[in-house]
Amino acid sequence: MAGLRPAETVMPFSFDDAARQTSDLSALEALTSPVLLMLATATGLTGAAADAGQSLRLALDEQVPRIDRLDALGQFTDRLPVVTPEFQTLDRLTQEVFWAVRPSLQGPRLEELRLKCSARSLCIDWSRLISRDWDTNHLGGQAFLSGRALAEWMGSDLASALRPFWREPLRQHLHDTEEAAAMIRLLRLFVLLTLSTPGGGTPQTTLNDCARALGLWKAVEQHLPEILCSRLGGPAPLYETDDAVVLTATAAEEDPLSAREALSQASLAARQHAMHLMTGHADILRAVQPSVEPRPASASTTLKPTSLSIDAAVNTAASTATTASAKALAAHEAVLARYFPTQRLDVLLAHTTCQVITEPIPTMSHREDRLMLASYEGLRSPLPLALLPDGIELENQILQLHSEFPWATRAIETVTGELLARRRLGAVSVAWAPVLLVGPPGTGKTRLARRLAEVVALPFLPLDVGSTDSRLLTGTSRGWSSGEPSPILRLLRDRHMAQAVVLLDELDKCHALGHMSSNAVPVQAALLGLLEPESSRRWIDSYLQVPCDLSRMLYIATANRLGTIEAALMSRLQPVLVPPPQRGHYPGIVHQVVRDIARDWGLPPEAMPTLEVSEITRAAGSVRELVRLVRQEIVREVTTGGAPH
Repeated sequence: MAGLRPAETVMPFSFDDAARQTSDLSALEALTSPVLLMLATATGLTGAAADAGQSLRLALDEQVPRIDRLDALGQFTDRLPVVTPEFQTLDRLTQEVFWAVRPSLQGPRLEELRLKCSARSLCIDWSRLISRDWDTNHLGGQAFLSGRALAEWMGSDLASALRPFWREPLRQHLHDTEEAAAMIRLLRLFVLLTLSTPGGGTPQTTLNDCARALGLWKAVEQHLPEILCSRLGGPAPLYETDDAVVLTATAAEEDPLSAREALSQASLAARQHAMHLMTGHADILRAVQPSVEPRPASASTTLKPTSLSIDAAVNTAASTATTASAKALAAHEAVLARYFPTQRLDVLLAHTTCQVITEPIPTMSHREDRLMLASYEGLRSPLPLALLPDGIELENQILQLHSEFPWATRAIETVTGELLARRRLGAVSVAWAPVLLVGPPGTGKTRLARRLAEVVALPFLPLDVGSTDSRLLTGTSRGWSSGEPSPILRLLRDRHMAQAVVLLDELDKCHALGHMSSNAVPVQAALLGLLEPESSRRWIDSYLQVPCDLSRMLYIATANRLGTIEAALMSRLQPVLVPPPQRGHYPGIVHQVVRDIARDWGLPPEAMPTLEVSEITRAAGSVRELVRLVRQEIVREVTTGGAPH
């Protein structure tokens, strides 16, 4: 593959030609791209190219069992971005492979793999879409994606993927429980996206589409008892995080019905929840369409409000939010019960939970505002705080931090010293005093803050306080078209926790930004109240207009210098110097950057190319330049003859 540039060498590819080809040719013969042909036939490949080529050959081999071919196809689509990172070429190559294997592998799993690649091309987080909790972020029909991209994707790719299942006998597509689970995920995704995406059809059309999908979903469940479990140990989980349906091979052998039964129960629970959401959205959709009073022909029509329907939709959204918080609290109680005596649970719950909002949230008249406010009802229930790791585990994680950031020893000790002290004195919840990391740009302050959040298993929220006004902290006042609560409260709502690590980035640059808007106070003035425990216990969000307990939040601020930070704010922070790393630290930073890039690309670290660390470190004049050079070298290695293929 030396010197190969995919964007210049991929031959024109017609889907119509592919359809004609694949009817008469084998999957391998149907390929036309030189990149795919090389991966499928060349010998002597190494590294990521060898892994991708092996997966591709298995996926194309019609002598290999169907389930293994589909597994190999999924591995190939995950590995191909390492070999061919150029976006347009990647999209075209994956489409060609799908058309090549379609005649023999047509079914729900193939369509799900194709949709996963399609979602990736739109920068859609597929793992989040098919997760068990994805719908909890869509209360009131608000999607986490841009409406246009989501609507176009749903209207084209997702609809076309489901089209064969409407027209053809269901039995024809359910080869095994793997196919059934894939179809259930696609139908669930269709229902949730239909409800949460503003479309061009009428409300009745939207509801009919959802009802049709739910009917097919129920039919799949009815077929489950007679479907074969092709995989030893039963089918893959319906959701990647659903431990309830993961069965061991031994259990499946002893009771072959248990695997299908677990899948059936998980599917039924998901379908019932989708129907519950559909009920709420049906009220929303009816509320959007005003009813018309019958009048004489000479009179004009009059619009009649449907407040009862709106109330039903708001109640549904509030109930869903409260239920999600109750589940989070139950999971927290289960963790406590595993490690502590039962008689201490009441005491421990008082110290490891927090009710963010204790008073009723004032309502509003506008429908969309009422739906948004209803989604925050979950904060009126007790929510968990993070638990301190075991003493030995915490010490091991601190040692790992020191190995990753050997130049930031003082900063690590400042934060983790308090954690260790709390652990050794018997405390169980996580807390530390606000810290200010001071140092020149490129010293790893942000990355260190993110790693500290990972150590205590808390959500991480970076806020660029140096380039905005205080509405980032206080929320936007009601009455504005862009009105919404602060990002801190949105994060607590979405993650069903009462605690998070907040990064106040570039604190030294926000001293004069309060004058940018007449509707906002200076950021440093807002921070005074947020960092003070007494005032943060009754923090007033401008949109929710109710006291919120934010006293359990953990803050890490960053600054390049201290001269512009007011003395009153400095008194609430522990300043600690983060010096620039020495050149001897650069090799370790290179390895960290490679792992970070692999995580951002959704790849395992071992899939990344091997870099010549000494050359990169010699060429870098600073840490930021080092990061830029590492990224450039990775791209060069996988797109030119320098790649370890």
